[in-house]
Amino acid sequence: MTVQQILKLLDPKNQNLPKISVDSVSSKYNKVNVLAFQGKEKGLEKEFACLKKEKISGKKGELKEVFNGKQILWVQGVGKDEKMTAREIRRLFGKIYLGATAGKPKQIAIMCPADWVTLAVLGIHTAALSPSILKTSPTKESAPEVILIDKSFKAKKAQAEKMIKEGEIMAEGKNVMRVLGALAPNILSTEMYASVIKAYAKQLKVPCQHLTGKQLKKYELLNAVSEGSEHESQLLILTLHPKNGKTKNATAMVGKGLCYDSGGLQGKGVYMKYMKEDMAGSASVLGAIVDIIKNKRNLKETTYFLLPLAENMMGNKAMRADDVWTAGDGQTVEIINTDAEGRLALADAMCYVKNNFKNVDKFMTIATLTGSCIIALGETYTGVVCNDEGLKVDVYNSADISGDFIHAAPWDMEYDDNNSPHADIANLGEKDRDAGWIKAGLFLARFLPKDKDGEYTAKFCHFDIAGSIDMKEAGKSWRKKGFSSGVGVGLLSDLLTK
Repeated sequence: MTVQQILKLLDPKNQNLPKISVDSVSSKYNKVNVLAFQGKEKGLEKEFACLKKEKISGKKGELKEVFNGKQILWVQGVGKDEKMTAREIRRLFGKIYLGATAGKPKQIAIMCPADWVTLAVLGIHTAALSPSILKTSPTKESAPEVILIDKSFKAKKAQAEKMIKEGEIMAEGKNVMRVLGALAPNILSTEMYASVIKAYAKQLKVPCQHLTGKQLKKYELLNAVSEGSEHESQLLILTLHPKNGKTKNATAMVGKGLCYDSGGLQGKGVYMKYMKEDMAGSASVLGAIVDIIKNKRNLKETTYFLLPLAENMMGNKAMRADDVWTAGDGQTVEIINTDAEGRLALADAMCYVKNNFKNVDKFMTIATLTGSCIIALGETYTGVVCNDEGLKVDVYNSADISGDFIHAAPWDMEYDDNNSPHADIANLGEKDRDAGWIKAGLFLARFLPKDKDGEYTAKFCHFDIAGSIDMKEAGKSWRKKGFSSGVGVGLLSDLLTK
């Protein structure tokens, strides 16, 4: 597969996604998906008189097929509308869309509150993305048109259409992450991924710097990860400024790009399957950039997006347990486990920031980093390790808006036992089984800039999406099997912008 073929896959025009429009009149359509809200049954009965005798309650799980003359109503109870989260709204519309497509309709009409349009579109376009686009003979059937219906659209059609566009772009960013994560590792090597990122950045008109080989010589941690692979480590830096130009202070956003992780010499065993998506952190950063640029969101401050790429393999030159490597800031790291490689790549990217951008006072990292985060939080919540209460509040607020579920760990240096008698740091805690996801975040924190007294001078937040990315590719009622959840894209986009 070529760079251009991959770029084509990332283009929504080639993903067979449904056209979405709005209408204020429901009677035009033979079948209508009706949302029933608990406590608002009377308003629904006023619009559809046939529902009076059905005693619709609006409780979650309620589902009825009702004939309204020649029209069929699929009435679904969703509970109280004010209690619906962004995540639930997205999934609701994704589920309705996928359920309706089983009958191969040409149109799907869905009742939709006016303030839900953006999330509804996001949910539908996320659900509609089919892994068949990766096959030699993709599905040729055109996606059915979706019509979102609400009486208010008669007066607010232009506003609704603007919300549709916003939702489509948000879905595009999320689907960029999901498509890249689904590509086979023999296709998306570090070199190919770097070429795709550069070409994509050019399309988006984002300045992109690419470092590899001798340019990364002093960044031994990043290079060590790829020692056993035929593919070299890469580092790409994309830079964006707010609308008013470069700011005094800046943010560094680092996404882990492990194009494949075999676990190195110590291996992963049965857990090696799905490790093609160990580059999901980097892809989530790319997806956020798409949303920021195309939705014309204004960054809070100048932001450097760093994507360290590597491949952790088992070759005869692969890094070993007992090796000691030197980070870009001069700190030495003893390798305790070759499968704790992602933090090495992220740490050296942070070192690059310290060496080249003196105005950065906020570091954020996102990665499929630890199995212990999956054990602690399952596949539902993203783990957060953060050293600043104000930043943590911002993260929670953005998660509420994006619909991502997060759980913040305690920031307590008592957890940090990443110690080595032979080097400055060990790449694994002495008791890593105990809160290993927190210790991984504290390992990264050791590479933050410090003052003369050794105190951190920058805010820091790490996102562990090892579980919430849902690498097992299980088909859900709100998305098709073959793609990850696309977690983190909306959260980062909102967090970085005003």
